[in-house]
Amino acid sequence: MLGALIALLSALAFAFNGVLVRRGVVHATASQGAFVTVLMGVPMFLIAALVAGQLLRIGDLSLAAFGFLTAAGVIHFVVGRYFNYQAIGAIGASRTGPLQALQIPYSVVVALIFLDEGVTLWMVIGIALIMLGPIVMVERRTPAPVAAAAMPAPVAPAADQPRPPLRQVEGYLYAALSAVAYGTSPILIRAALEGESGLSVLGGLISYSAAAAVLMASVVLPSQRAFIGSISPLTFRVFFGAGLAIFLAQMMRFIALSMASVAVVSTLQRASVVFTLLLTLGMNRHLEVVNPRLVLSILISVAGAVLVIVASN
Repeated sequence: MLGALIALLSALAFAFNGVLVRRGVVHATASQGAFVTVLMGVPMFLIAALVAGQLLRIGDLSLAAFGFLTAAGVIHFVVGRYFNYQAIGAIGASRTGPLQALQIPYSVVVALIFLDEGVTLWMVIGIALIMLGPIVMVERRTPAPVAAAAMPAPVAPAADQPRPPLRQVEGYLYAALSAVAYGTSPILIRAALEGESGLSVLGGLISYSAAAAVLMASVVLPSQRAFIGSISPLTFRVFFGAGLAIFLAQMMRFIALSMASVAVVSTLQRASVVFTLLLTLGMNRHLEVVNPRLVLSILISVAGAVLVIVASN
């Protein structure tokens, strides 16, 4: 029960990250957003590991656990986050969510193969609904750009500028790729931390550090340094908020994965699409089009997730 509650709180934090990233990528790139938010996570997880008293227990983790956590960090925080931010920039945070629900059937299948977690008929029906959701969401015609509400640049477009166009093919492709990355990392985290429930925050630190090391290696190139340095102060503050939200989301995600199965945690975190929709209506209506087709897609996706979680218990 506690693991399920932590997974839901993680979903809410993921939703806040999504709506803030949507604002940030209006005037920055997915690579810049990923760079800022990943590097922020290292000192935050370091402090959390110190406070939790886990840093001194690093020797309790096996070499295999280190390998799993390192791979999970690179796959999730570098590859997955880049594709996720690209998708948000192309189709918005609210549309990216239903597509990323595809990570649930992917995670369940992989968990079935490698972790011996069972699959029932109701789980299959739920997975079918999850896969139906994105199909309902697809627009045959891209919505016409409309004027955006006033908000100081670079957080959002000026009042006389159109809403960013909906780039469906690009967005759906990037969202699907991020779903594969995000669906792989829980398996690796679960394999590393199963039986080590007291070291979940330390696991997050190791994964974030591995991802940060990959990104920092790219700064050796002068062009990359100039690219990162071109982020404006206002956009940096938006990404800073997104980084704080994603840190809280990931920390709770690691804790939940150390206490509950991959199917339970991955499914409950799909509540983030509902949270994202509500936050989009309140914060980003000037950036995204919310229509009945999108709402129906989210409801179908969530219904499928509920079936999977009920069937997994």
